[in-house]
Amino acid sequence: FKHAPNVDSVKLLRSELWPRIRERLPHARMHVYGAYPTPQILSMHDEKSGFIVHGQVDDLDKVLLKSRTLLAPLRFGAGVKGKIVDAWRCGCPVVTTPVGAEGMRDEAQCSYDDDGHQFTNEADGRCWGGRIASEADEFVDAAVEVYTRKELWESCQDKGTDLLNQLFNGRINLPVVENGIRDAMISLKQRRRLDVIGAILWRDAQRSTEYFSKWIELKESLAAKTESR
Repeated sequence: FKHAPNVDSVKLLRSELWPRIRERLPHARMHVYGAYPTPQILSMHDEKSGFIVHGQVDDLDKVLLKSRTLLAPLRFGAGVKGKIVDAWRCGCPVVTTPVGAEGMRDEAQCSYDDDGHQFTNEADGRCWGGRIASEADEFVDAAVEVYTRKELWESCQDKGTDLLNQLFNGRINLPVVENGIRDAMISLKQRRRLDVIGAILWRDAQRSTEYFSKWIELKESLAAKTESR
């Protein structure tokens, strides 16, 4: 919980999303895990409403393997979300936002509107390992549908596994990285010669070191003069 997007998503779940989901799924329980929970996060624990705050967990796989759906209503942040990768790895479908799904979509199977909301093949889960929802109403509906519709849940589970193999397969991606590094090293001199911005930054970095050295020299000389008095 030292990561602001996670704190915000739990607050949103507790205040706005979970009460509406729980109303439609009265026997469902929301389990919240994460290291370094703040007093505010811990105070959200409420057995009566099924909102259970656990804090840090030692065996994440064990938790995910027993979970039916991962809810990640992220409203800001960037990059591939490790929590979603872990969920798919354990066969757990995910309901998230366009922010949560960044870099993790099958663009060949999905289409999106300007807000990043999927609208092609959304009903059967074939384009993402769960559902992507932009608005609160959509998120609640998606969470309930993935949780209750067995065929949809299984389809989302299968697609999550497919996306792991498609997007994060080391046997496929590692050679791409290695080739990129190799090509960059072969043309390194030419790349550096054409990289004007990099040259400016490199020069300024060297100059900053020069002036820092002069500052240390001046500081030591002043200290020596003070001691000699």
